[in-house]
Order: sequence, then structure tokens, then C-alpha cells
Amino acid sequence: MFDSGLKKARNKYCIELELDDGKVQTLFVFVAPGSRVIDMLNDDRGFIPFETSDGAIIIYKKSAIRRVSELFAAERTASRDPYDIIDVSAKATDKEVHDAYRRALVAVHPDHIQSLGLAQDFIELATRRAMAVNEAYDRIKRERGIGQGRGDG
Repeated sequence: MFDSGLKKARNKYCIELELDDGKVQTLFVFVAPGSRVIDMLNDDRGFIPFETSDGAIIIYKKSAIRRVSELFAAERTASRDPYDIIDVSAKATDKEVHDAYRRALVAVHPDHIQSLGLAQDFIELATRRAMAVNEAYDRIKRERGIGQGRGDG
């Protein structure tokens, strides 16, 4: 039957969902590592589960979904690898790593999330995510020796 010990890793994204009736909601969705949020609309499922900010699960029929907009990656549960956290290859140059860090931070910066008019729960989540992005970049800089006596950082 089911083996609850074999839970698949998923990345958690905050999305804005618009339904055919015009209702717009800010929700979370879980996506397999290596997949995109939009991929869930093209798979063979007829229904998609979403999580509300209070942890409740809502299931919507795909045909009722008019629009999905990814707001930010709430959690990347697949790995604690700092390169995965900022979404860059370990083989990337220092500049590519820095650029990926900036993109990852801008996407989850609490000021940006607050400007979207989202609830405090989302701002707190964005703050935690921004801290994880900063910690990942600091770890990569230490490993690579970036910013140590070279005037960059």
C-alpha cells in the first residue's frame, strides 16, 4: 500500500492563483525538484493541492485555474547545498554566483514581498528565506575565498 517513510522532496513556492470566477488567492504549492511551477499545470493530474498561509489544504480542479503567477520560492526542501539554495551550479564563476545570489535575494526580499501587499505570514516566510539565501552565499564565499583581501564581496 503506502509507505509514509518514502516522502518525496518538494520545493515550496508562494504563488498567486486566479480562478475562472475571478477569485485571486495567494497560496503555496509544492513542486518536484527540477520542475517548474508551471509544469504542474501540464501534468496528467486533474486536481492540484495548494496550501494556505495557515497550513490548510485546498484542492482546485485544473480547469478552474485561469492564471498562476510565481511570487517566490518559499522553501527549497530538496537540499541544504548552498548552490541549490541560490539556484546556481557549483561550477559557476564567482560573478555568476554573485549574480544568482542577487536574483535569489531580490525575489524573496521582505521589502519586495511587503510591497505586494501580502499577509504578515508571507513576509515572515520571506525573511526566513532571505536569511537562508544570505547564509548560503556567505558559505560559498568562505569556501571560495571570495572577498578575502581582494576588495570584492
